[in-house]
Amino acid sequence: MAILGQIRKRSIFLIIVIGMALFAFVLSGVFTSNGGFGANEPIGEINGEEIDYAMFNMMVEQAQTVYGLNMINAVNLAWNQGLKNQALIQEIDKLGIGAGRGQLEQIISSDESIVMNPLFQNEIGLFDFNKFSSYITQLNSSNPTMYDQWRLQEQNIISLAKQKIYFDLIKSSVIYTNVESNIQYHLENDKVSIEYLRIPYEIIPDSTLKIKDSEILSYLKKNRDIYENGESRKVEYIYIPDVASSLDENNIRTDLEQIRDGFSQMNQVTNAVEDIEGFKGVKDYAEYIEIYSDVSWDSIYKTKQELSGDFSDILFGLNKGEVFGPYKDGNTLRISRMIEKKRDGNLNKVLIADIVKEIIPSNESSNTNYRLASQAEFDANNNLPLNNSDASLFIDSFNSFEKFDAGLPGYTNSRQVIKWLYEDKTRAGDVKRFTLNEGYVVAKATSFNKKSLPIIEEVRDEISQILLNEKKYDFFKDKYKSNIEIESLSTDYDIELERASAVTQYDPILVGAGSEPYIIGSAFALNIDETSNVLKGNSGIYLIRLLSKDTAEDISLGAAISNSLADREIERISTLIPEVLESKAEIVDNRSLYY
Repeated sequence: MAILGQIRKRSIFLIIVIGMALFAFVLSGVFTSNGGFGANEPIGEINGEEIDYAMFNMMVEQAQTVYGLNMINAVNLAWNQGLKNQALIQEIDKLGIGAGRGQLEQIISSDESIVMNPLFQNEIGLFDFNKFSSYITQLNSSNPTMYDQWRLQEQNIISLAKQKIYFDLIKSSVIYTNVESNIQYHLENDKVSIEYLRIPYEIIPDSTLKIKDSEILSYLKKNRDIYENGESRKVEYIYIPDVASSLDENNIRTDLEQIRDGFSQMNQVTNAVEDIEGFKGVKDYAEYIEIYSDVSWDSIYKTKQELSGDFSDILFGLNKGEVFGPYKDGNTLRISRMIEKKRDGNLNKVLIADIVKEIIPSNESSNTNYRLASQAEFDANNNLPLNNSDASLFIDSFNSFEKFDAGLPGYTNSRQVIKWLYEDKTRAGDVKRFTLNEGYVVAKATSFNKKSLPIIEEVRDEISQILLNEKKYDFFKDKYKSNIEIESLSTDYDIELERASAVTQYDPILVGAGSEPYIIGSAFALNIDETSNVLKGNSGIYLIRLLSKDTAEDISLGAAISNSLADREIERISTLIPEVLESKAEIVDNRSLYY
């Protein structure tokens, strides 16, 4: 906030923040090496253009700063947004779209921070673009650094102007005719009221129908685009935590007890034994904390609510000079001494001094954990189970479908495992030990899989249910081909008829059943009091009877309605265009070499 305050105070900085966004670098084209910034270290390519690593990394750092993302999420955000924008920029350049002074002036004139600045206003208080231009020209000689920053920002604005021209061209080609507008008008305003019987699929026992594996396989092949697994690499691994043992924790507790009560130690200078006063009696407790605590002295008075949760009542109730502990607080052990109590306004507050020791593994424990991890690596390299040396270690596995997966689920700093898994030299059967923040992972690459359909067992339940519902519908359709009495069917299945009023095709929701567009659409094809044949819905099998149909009165649809529908379509297309351009682009992704 302090930085923003300085920007508001100094008009020169207003130039820098015009239209600033997280991906200003992308807008001006410096996402690729053509931008002329940074070393030519491609982190990837898009349609043959190398993506500049230095500028990409700057975008990543900006994403981390602005959004508070971790490294991998920031990289993914910068990459995904950058590709879409760069694909759009390439398309605009391919079409030869340019932007001149007029477009630049239009965008700058829409920025209130510029328009309202007295430096750029004429005698009657209106924004004067010529004054703004003169100011920029003066920057070239008075402050070259600021001028260079403006030039970069100017490229961003020009890029925005080009994009505006591009989307304006698209907008001009999106036209809703009166016929189309009329159809949409009736979809939204024609209404039906129906009486319907919904027979849930589960009312017919699954056991009465059988689904063969051949049927599941046939369905899989017909819907390959939905179920096909991408290329993947599978890894098995065990995790050996490098944490303090119960003996380590007891030793830390014993050390704190001695610090609390006092102890004797050998003075290495005088070679004599000396007595060290305990924390409960020492006068200069601040210096004592600096010597014996892992955490510095905190001289802030606190309310009971601000004290450690599990022991706040005890700590707050200590008498002056009284000591409590050792006690466990998260991953630390501590002893606390009441220093002072006071009344601060309407609040009672206390000043407590703490000596804190982190619960960390001893050298002996760390060495044991390291040897266990090394042994596991050795065993796995000799075709023994990963947990051969300790059966209590759990062997887990992970299927990676993307070489830029963040890491193993639940383990921080495990991105390195995925990176190794996708290295060119890594082969199935290879083993490697990794050091994480608080332990070791021993990983074994087990299989590298090409695109394939899942095995039947993996999708049996899901696809069987789909096929069962189809068979149940076919059963009803064959059984009730004609002369269906909706009331008698309701009695046979002991299901009450339901009603839905004023339902449109634009919003085909049945309360309690959800979205049923086919059912509602079928209702519009019926005559009053006519009952439909058996219909297959999303949530069950239906019979419907049309009670009433309210067809909206035809009106003379003005340009405003057509324009509104066109604007809705333009908004949809504008979102899709960058995604479509990216999907058609030839992309080389080298992120895994850098992150």
